[in-house]
Amino acid sequence: MKVSLRWLRDYAPLDAPLDHLVRTLNETGTEVGTAEDVAAGIIAARITRLEPVPKSSHGLMLADLDVGPIPPHVLVDLGFPTDPVRVVTGAANLHVGDLVPYAPPGTRPPAMDEPLEVRAFGRHKSPGMLCSPVELGLGDDATGILILERGAPGAPLRDLVDLDVVLDLEITTNRPDCLCHVGIARELAAGLGETLTEPDTSIPDSALSAASSEQRATVTIDDPAGCPRFAVCIIEGVAVGPSPAWMQQRLRAIGLRPINNLVDTTNYVAHELGQPMHAFDLDRFVAAAGGERQAEVVVRRAQQGEGIVTLDGVARRLSSEDMVVCAGSRAVSVAGVMGGATTAVNESTTNVLLEAANWDGPTIRATTRRLNLRTDASTLFEKGLSDTLPPLALGRAAALMAETARGHVLRGSVDAWPRPLPAPGHISLTGRYAGDRLGMPIDATEAGTVLARLGFAVEQDGASLTVVPPHFRRDVWIPIDVVEEVGRMLGYANVPSTLPGRRVEATAVAPDVPPDEHTRDVCLGAGFDEAITFSFTSPALSRVLPGIGGTRSPIPLRNPLTDEWSVLRVSQLPGLCGALATNINRGVTGPALFEVGRVFWEGERQGPVPGSTPDGSDRKLPPLPLEPLVLSAAAQCTDGAACAEQIRHVQSLFDRLAVDFAGAGLMARPAQLVAMRSGRSAELLIDGQVVGVIGELRSDVVSAFELRGHVVVGELRLDAVAPDPPRALRFRAPARFPAIVQDLAVTVPSDGAAGRALDVVRNAGGGLLESVELYDEYRGERIASGRKGWTFRLTFRAPDRTLTSEEAQHAQQTILAALTRECDAELRR
Repeated sequence: MKVSLRWLRDYAPLDAPLDHLVRTLNETGTEVGTAEDVAAGIIAARITRLEPVPKSSHGLMLADLDVGPIPPHVLVDLGFPTDPVRVVTGAANLHVGDLVPYAPPGTRPPAMDEPLEVRAFGRHKSPGMLCSPVELGLGDDATGILILERGAPGAPLRDLVDLDVVLDLEITTNRPDCLCHVGIARELAAGLGETLTEPDTSIPDSALSAASSEQRATVTIDDPAGCPRFAVCIIEGVAVGPSPAWMQQRLRAIGLRPINNLVDTTNYVAHELGQPMHAFDLDRFVAAAGGERQAEVVVRRAQQGEGIVTLDGVARRLSSEDMVVCAGSRAVSVAGVMGGATTAVNESTTNVLLEAANWDGPTIRATTRRLNLRTDASTLFEKGLSDTLPPLALGRAAALMAETARGHVLRGSVDAWPRPLPAPGHISLTGRYAGDRLGMPIDATEAGTVLARLGFAVEQDGASLTVVPPHFRRDVWIPIDVVEEVGRMLGYANVPSTLPGRRVEATAVAPDVPPDEHTRDVCLGAGFDEAITFSFTSPALSRVLPGIGGTRSPIPLRNPLTDEWSVLRVSQLPGLCGALATNINRGVTGPALFEVGRVFWEGERQGPVPGSTPDGSDRKLPPLPLEPLVLSAAAQCTDGAACAEQIRHVQSLFDRLAVDFAGAGLMARPAQLVAMRSGRSAELLIDGQVVGVIGELRSDVVSAFELRGHVVVGELRLDAVAPDPPRALRFRAPARFPAIVQDLAVTVPSDGAAGRALDVVRNAGGGLLESVELYDEYRGERIASGRKGWTFRLTFRAPDRTLTSEEAQHAQQTILAALTRECDAELRR
């Protein structure tokens, strides 16, 4: 949103330097994007020669200018002489030696809509122009060029005269009251400790007519939910023409194009008070309603497919969710968005029906999106405006129309207000309450002063405050909202930096986070994509890949859709492998999927339920299936090495979840599992209970699912590893002493199980072994037939001293002896 600094100064003494004003806005929560110099590129120039344009009938003069030692580069680019620069002017108040404002081509004086171009006057071309006060936004005098009292040729004009500055602001969505000049002036005045002077919204007696608006208009609101308030007044005898220069200057400064005194007035008030308005031609409105003198205003929902031509000349079809303003039964305005062409004011308008309304924000937002039509008015209404603004805006706009269009305002207004919006009530708090939440001492008196500057009604009783938010602050309802206002005005930069004083205690998982949600977060973070598969499968697939279901028989469905979906799944792996094949067939490389869901196992027959039958006797329930919550994972790999790495990745993922939920890791126990390769499958245990399986699928199973390459699968029972409540995590201080890392290479029988070997290493390593990793497996020429090579990476560390290499070597020898004894291992030479 753009605001004019000169305009803001109408409401508060904002004489501080520009950088101080910008800092005040930023520190109080209104971000300043840019501060635009409206006269950028305009410089001072001294007239060195004046002569009439030959044969000119308009008194035009050729003025030679000294523009300083560094002429504007645009003159050089366009090929114009720069010593001197010659321009054409029609002003009669110039003399040789005068210092004047010069606007080169490409600049845009504040009162102009477009940048200047080179203009031809007969055979003379003028590269730019000399500027009058009105063209610079400095007054209403357009008869002569502004004569500068100080400065030197080439000096920027902004350094010589008090020109306007336009601020481009970012307004947060909860502050629609700041989408206008009065709102920003209020923020600046409060931040600087100045007094705000709000615009006069009364109508002078000299502008009032003897008749009343109620004699010429009626208002009916059929849908108060969509339109809580709608007010109109009437101005008669207006003369349509250009708006005053001061109004045009201000509108141009914020990027609006002046149109005429009626439209400009409604735009001016909207940007002054933040209340959009609309001016109807009263006579055309009455004619559209089929009446003779009285305007019958009806506010309702549009009929489905109802048509209207808006001010931009576009025919639009409306929805039954849109609000419209009607002249009788005929829609003449898309409420809160844009007026209609039928009742628009034009050069022949003499009587005006002036509207100021309050519309439901979500309704207006839906209309703008559906019509793809966003306007300044709809942007304001979408944010939710105060319903006390319409009469204030009516008074202000009516007074300005009486002044600028010489109209007479009919007394009073027609104000329909069937549903006042709920207003915040009294809010009580203390200085201590505010200080505790801001982290700095807050004096109640100082807080009350700050709040009063922001428009709050404040009553103080010692250290206690009772405040009532102003009508335009619909974002303040509870004490903490008031604390925020105090904090931003006193300055968050003044809050002292302190370390947090609370003791932080961690749990495995927050008790209110369901296990499935936490599991999804962890799996997504580990690089897996979630899949959701059917709970039905076929008996054949259940036998081929039972997963964690083991030897359990699937539960048949009584009325299956197809044979392929005739039983409840005992494992999610068949469906997940099917999803894996679909992804591969569609060009996904190396897919890795997971699913969190329920599987179904035959359960125990339920016992009797006492007194559950109509005659009061016991009733036995039929057997109900067990429905454990399971995490399943499946990933496709290109080769054996990648497959081994993926098995470790899935196992570490499951282990992470076990630690998160149960506070303890999983133990892998080699096992020959259905559908999995020998030596590449294991059961996962916690506290001696099998809670999961992991491994690589056999090649025939891979083919059965139309997969290729190597496929790693795993399943984990979440209901078995997630106790209620979660166990607390235990943390260990970072190591203070260095570690010793050694590699141990051995050979073992080809069917040796890695999980068993790792357990042997951990048990033999004792307290000095910090971690072990089996990071390499080798089968080749230098390995005896029937054996394979393993390399373990051993990390030794002592918690209380620096470990010696002799101690680490002794621990490694102990581990080697245990591997030799338990796993038939031999040191690899």
